[in-house]
Amino acid sequence: MKRECGVKHILTIGKILLTALPGPIIIAAMKNTGKTHKRETREAIIEAAIQVFSDYPYSSASIRRIGKAAGIDHPLVNYYFPTKAALFEEVLETVTAVYYEANISWFEGLEGLDPEAGLSLYLDRFLDFALKHPKPLRIIALNLVPAQGLDIVPGYQRLQSLFTKMTRTFMTAAPLQGPRNSIEMLTTNFNTLAINYLGAGAYYAGILGMTPGSPEYLKWVKESLTFMVLPVLKQLLVSDEET
Repeated sequence: MKRECGVKHILTIGKILLTALPGPIIIAAMKNTGKTHKRETREAIIEAAIQVFSDYPYSSASIRRIGKAAGIDHPLVNYYFPTKAALFEEVLETVTAVYYEANISWFEGLEGLDPEAGLSLYLDRFLDFALKHPKPLRIIALNLVPAQGLDIVPGYQRLQSLFTKMTRTFMTAAPLQGPRNSIEMLTTNFNTLAINYLGAGAYYAGILGMTPGSPEYLKWVKESLTFMVLPVLKQLLVSDEET
């Protein structure tokens, strides 16, 4: 009986305290809590979608699978993203931005280095990023194939835009001299090879009898990209003495 009275007493005090607070403060607090929860749920869905889309191409991934990865019922995923296409476009926007920002940082401090040293440092940074953040590269590699039907992959233009921006960044960061189409071929071929070697590493490493992500395979990737890129890079780079 005393315990029951004690509980009632606590509830009464709680009601008094809530009543004493101005209504707008209570409502604002409830709204802020709701916004925080929605933001956290939305972020959890995007994180789960990045994981699923890095394991499956757009055509094979499902909202149900994404909901399971996020630990929520899949209808709730549709509340935040009405279609799989809308969610995938959000994922593409996120991962291409991460990759592009990283790509810009790989050029820092390369000024004054000779082509071999500069390319070596750039590739070391790229490989380090690929090891720490494999999902963006896997998502890009998995969805580059259906080039004949842009409507197959929503937001496909984001992938094309990424390549265009990386070419522009390369041309700005390096003192290249030569026909624009030669520079574009160099950067496009490099980015295509680099993304596929790391984004589809299991495939290429399997052909070579290596383990994806192993030091042996990463060494092969670096040597292969250097072999393909360095001769052309030397031709297109302008030294300080020549300018």
